[in-house]
Amino acid sequence: MNKKGAEDVLWNVILVLVFLSAAGLLFSWMSSEATGKSIKSEVIAKQTALLIDASENGTVIFVSADVTVDGNKVTAVSENVKSEYSFFNNAKATAKKVEGGTEIRLT
Repeated sequence: MNKKGAEDVLWNVILVLVFLSAAGLLFSWMSSEATGKSIKSEVIAKQTALLIDASENGTVIFVSADVTVDGNKVTAVSENVKSEYSFFNNAKATAKKVEGGTEIRLT
């Protein structure tokens, strides 16, 4: 094989590897989107923030997920994906881990 033929084979191998890598990344992204892993924490954080906004002082909310409250922000972690939403209720919210989830108290 001459030098030109060897260069063509090398470029073809490189192109195949690039296309296979791109296809692998696309497949992994599509599978995570199809299972809903990427939005689960967003839904938990947003729904918890909406619950806190709609609640009055003295309310206790139980969320069966890993949720933290810091100031006026709710942070949810699900399958190593972290999402954060703000709430606008003037009550002081405190979160405490309990068996099976998180208990949020508004005072």
